[in-house]
Amino acid sequence: MKINFCKLRAPDFILGKILVLGKTIADSFKQWLRHPDKESIRFARLMLILKPRFTMVTNKNLITLYTLVERANSLRVPGDIVECGVWNGGSAAVMGLANATTSVNVQERRIWLFDSFQGVPPATERDGPVERKSYFEGWNKGSIEKVKQVFSKIGVSLDNVRIIPGWFNDTLRTAAVERIAILHIDADWYDSVKLVLDVFYEKVVPGGFIILNDYNTWEGCNRALNDFITERRLKNICITEVEPTTGAYFQKPGTH
Repeated sequence: MKINFCKLRAPDFILGKILVLGKTIADSFKQWLRHPDKESIRFARLMLILKPRFTMVTNKNLITLYTLVERANSLRVPGDIVECGVWNGGSAAVMGLANATTSVNVQERRIWLFDSFQGVPPATERDGPVERKSYFEGWNKGSIEKVKQVFSKIGVSLDNVRIIPGWFNDTLRTAAVERIAILHIDADWYDSVKLVLDVFYEKVVPGGFIILNDYNTWEGCNRALNDFITERRLKNICITEVEPTTGAYFQKPGTH
């Protein structure tokens, strides 16, 4: 009998939860050692509220999301916050908290959350062999109720939050999203990441930010971004890696 180690490490299961919590504590302690200030303590407390129940995104990626929302607000970049791949809402709540804390016109920026809430779809030939071999039905199955719970838990209103359940093929093209300031893609596989870029990139305003949580984690995510840039013949795309093994972002060229 073969053991699916990816399944065991997934936060759907107890071992995965323990691993996420352990890394959260270790990363928070390292952050405090580097910057022993109130801000580090505040973020450490926030991470411990969010993980492992509401998100599996790394501390650095979550802090990056918070910081980029702050930057978009300080630059007065117009548009909404869109997240594709929500799971239980932790990373979305971080962006909502940053927006509520730093925006002078918080009511003008909606938060759109897209997820199947049935788990990730199967990986395809455009993804790596590890992804294809490790897949199991229900992997990373999220909960709308937990999304609502985490927003309430950290004191962020749901008034401007739109939760759109369903597979991306059925929901992205028909959503009434007009302009995007922050596009967070946490969609794992090639087809899903590529579809998000194909549908939403043109709606990201110049100066807006595109964040890929799975960059350098899953082979298909990197391939999807590279193919998209090549197909669109995009220039001046400067990709910033958050960590060597996971997460990256870039700012859409131009000014708003």
